[in-house]
Amino acid sequence: MKKFIKICLILVLSMGICIKVEAKTLNQIKKELNNMKAQYKENQSKKALTESEMNQVKSKISDISSQIVKTQNDINDINNDIDARNQEIEKMNEEIKSIVHYYQLSSSESFYLEYVFNAKDFTDFIYRLAISEQLSEYRKNMINQYKELIEKNKQEVSKLADKKSELKGYQNELSGEYNKLGTELNNISEAAIDIKDEIADLEKMVNLYESKYKCGGDEDVSACVNRVNSANARSRGSSSSTTAYGSLPSAAGFYRPTAFGTISTNYGDSVGSLYYKPHQGIDVSVPHGTTVYAIADGTVVKVNYKNSCGGNMVFIAHKVNGKTYTSGYYHLASINVSVGQSVTYNTVVGSSGGNQHIETWDHCSYTGFANGGHLHLQIATGLYMTDYFTYSAFEDGHTFNPRNVLNFPAKGASFSGR
Repeated sequence: MKKFIKICLILVLSMGICIKVEAKTLNQIKKELNNMKAQYKENQSKKALTESEMNQVKSKISDISSQIVKTQNDINDINNDIDARNQEIEKMNEEIKSIVHYYQLSSSESFYLEYVFNAKDFTDFIYRLAISEQLSEYRKNMINQYKELIEKNKQEVSKLADKKSELKGYQNELSGEYNKLGTELNNISEAAIDIKDEIADLEKMVNLYESKYKCGGDEDVSACVNRVNSANARSRGSSSSTTAYGSLPSAAGFYRPTAFGTISTNYGDSVGSLYYKPHQGIDVSVPHGTTVYAIADGTVVKVNYKNSCGGNMVFIAHKVNGKTYTSGYYHLASINVSVGQSVTYNTVVGSSGGNQHIETWDHCSYTGFANGGHLHLQIATGLYMTDYFTYSAFEDGHTFNPRNVLNFPAKGASFSGR
């Protein structure tokens, strides 16, 4: 829990929620707590290792990106040099044309006669013709050198382009490796309660079993709670140990959690790259702030506030046709119930949320449908926080398709009425 873990959580065990698949002794619960702590320690170690690997891969990707940028800059520089050389060649070609034209004119009889009649120095005339030939030859040689350099530059550009392509290929491989490590680090579904919160919850429960109820290590905790409550009832002169708290209601059936809505995601769906395992519930798309009801009579057994993956979450225990179930309501904008509270199918659990622009802390609300505004409903067999204590046990070991007990239309279709 991120907020209130009330003594009512233990008292719930005396409300008929003691009906369970397997009895739990205090020592068994302690063992489960120790296993959770060991798992948390192992997870932290794996997380640190994975994060270290991700940082190394990220550093490599950054280095390759720098190399790609440098290679592209080198290609740009060489291309600019090629353009400059081509401009020089064009300029020299024009000069050669001018020189050849002058030489041709100079070699003509009319030009010669005109020059002779006006010449002051015939030696100067011969000198000019020789210089023109030399300049023309010089420029031709320079043009050949430039062309050779341009050809070398083009070959270098080709090599650099191949290098850039190889670097991008390696970068893509590293990006794939980075994403794979990220998937391992964030193996999430529609919701995931942090194991630290679960450990804190279970530690408080164990403490209450030991301090308030004085349960023996090998004593079934349900029997222990009933024993203490019965003794307290007798001391108060009451004939029932559960008079003050009632018992788990026996519901006739299940009702839809909202009065209207559209089915946006089915149980078992794979929602793009958002979730890394099949969808464990049904998403009902509704406007933000829509009233959310309990799907059957029952007792609230767990509440989570502002979970980073699931947002505000409520879990309710039910007894329907002699069988026990737990329902979960995720991505709530507000919560109207508390742990230990008895509810009916008309009790308002809270209001729908799921819009990441509003519930900014909820990072696992799919925003592809109606801007993320929806209710995620999840149903499991057995009693969460009584038959089993971890969210992974609730989600992976006991959840089933809500359509098995609720009348929902097909995906994409809407409904009206509960």
